Amino acid sequence: MTTVYEDEDEGTTSLAKRQDIPITAVVPTPTLETTILATTTVAIPDGPGPSSCGESGNFTLTFDDTVTGDDDNTILLVASGMKNPYHHLFYGNGYTYVPDMWEPYPAISQPNIAMFLPLTGRLLPNTPFAGTMLPGELGAGPRASVNAYWFNAYSAHFGCALNGLTPCTLRISGYRYDTTLQQEVLVAEQNATIPACWGYINCRLTQIFFNDDFRALSGIQFNAYTYNLGIPQVHMMDDLQMEWYNNTCSAGILRIGHS
Repeated sequence: MTTVYEDEDEGTTSLAKRQDIPITAVVPTPTLETTILATTTVAIPDGPGPSSCGESGNFTLTFDDTVTGDDDNTILLVASGMKNPYHHLFYGNGYTYVPDMWEPYPAISQPNIAMFLPLTGRLLPNTPFAGTMLPGELGAGPRASVNAYWFNAYSAHFGCALNGLTPCTLRISGYRYDTTLQQEVLVAEQNATIPACWGYINCRLTQIFFNDDFRALSGIQFNAYTYNLGIPQVHMMDDLQMEWYNNTCSAGILRIGHS
């Protein structure tokens, strides 16, 4: 397992279309320091109780049940955007998925791996509601006000396109819908370093664990940058481990009844 450390003075900043009202809070752990931004109106609600109704509990986005086509059409997958919604969540422009044969990182779960292209819709066709999401974001999207589609995020495996030359910085941002502002606001941020895979030899995706502030989210955003330079990078992701925040019977039935 690769140990991931926080970057304290990274020159990149999160893209923001949402209103952020900062308060200071530092999480004192030996290996990471996280700044949390929130409004006083978006405190985490009391967690709904557990239920066995419908779709509930933990789940992992593997991207392996996406349509891959036959061998003759495999080359077209590089330009195939994620279809919205996928497992009840929406993805911003620029998300695609490919078999791991097309990039240097073996998938954690075969055969597919997700990829984000920072040029967004310029390379990939637009999908429903993708334009309403931040670059690199996935989440409840147009259903952000419905907490049946909120989630807790725990970890995922990542790699960067230029990791054969230099490490990269992954900026992770968590959002929660604010009923007063009627929009999502930034509630948590975390930086992590993805180590270089020199010469793209025997590369492995790096597992990154998200801190405890990535709970009760309506959206989560991933963006990668060249280490210390802040140049956006293509990044890969697999096996995003999550849990539905609202596990009441009604929420589970709502999810199982909708795509």
